This record gives sequence, structure tokens and C-alpha cells, in this order.
Amino acid sequence: MPIVNVIYHTRNHHTETVADAIAAEAGCQAIDIRVPHTLPETDLLFIGTGIYAGKPDDSLLDYLDQLPVNKISGAALFSTSASGSDKTELIVNMLKHKGIEVYPEHFTCRGKFLFLAAGHPDENDCRSAAAFARRVINAFNG
Repeated sequence: MPIVNVIYHTRNHHTETVADAIAAEAGCQAIDIRVPHTLPETDLLFIGTGIYAGKPDDSLLDYLDQLPVNKISGAALFSTSASGSDKTELIVNMLKHKGIEVYPEHFTCRGKFLFLAAGHPDENDCRSAAAFARRVINAFNG
């Protein structure tokens, strides 16, 4: 069984909600990157972000830039955005440049912004996030 960890950045707790669902499925605690911590040894890292003005928050990008290249084997990405669009290309490119394999499927769900996507992420989004986590972990084990 791989060592799995979940990290995330959120401004409005939407990505935290999804991170908690993924972490529960993975049997770990989600780590808010704004809280001081040391990332434990990790085989598979789930990385979550809100999408703001079409891109991940700069603080998450800075955090990922500091990840040691030999500490993580693989990563899987999840995000929330008002549009529900996957805008994680910057993260994929950063991780691949570090030699970290990125799972090809990403999980994206809507997150409320002003009047858009009110009520999201909801229970269905969290169930879908947990199913995504199962798929990724099974593929990583496989």
C-alpha cells in the first residue's frame, strides 16, 4: 500500500471540503499548505487548489516549487472553480519538470463564487471526489 498524503490551498473552504473527502478515502488527514507542517514521506500526493482568475493560487505554485524532487513518486490533482473547468496545467508542468509522475485524470468540481455554483461542492461532488481517489490509488497500486 502506498503512503498517500493530501495537500490543498483554498480561499473559501471549497477545496478543503473536497480535500477532506479525498483524505478520508485515502486514510489520511488533508494538509492546508498555509499551516506550518513538514510533508511526511509520500508515494502518492493528492494536490488540491481553487482556481482564481483562471489559474491556481500563487502560494500553491510557490509551495510546489519548493517540493524536493526525490520525496514524491506520483501526484494526482483536484480543483474547484466557479466554472468547473480544469485549469491545472501550470501544476502539471511544474511536477513533470521535477520528475513527478502526474495521474492523467484530474478531478474538478464547481465551487461557489458570488452567485455562481451556489451550494457547491455538495455531497455528490464529495462522493465523486472519493471515487476519484479510489481510482487513483488503485491505479497507483496496480
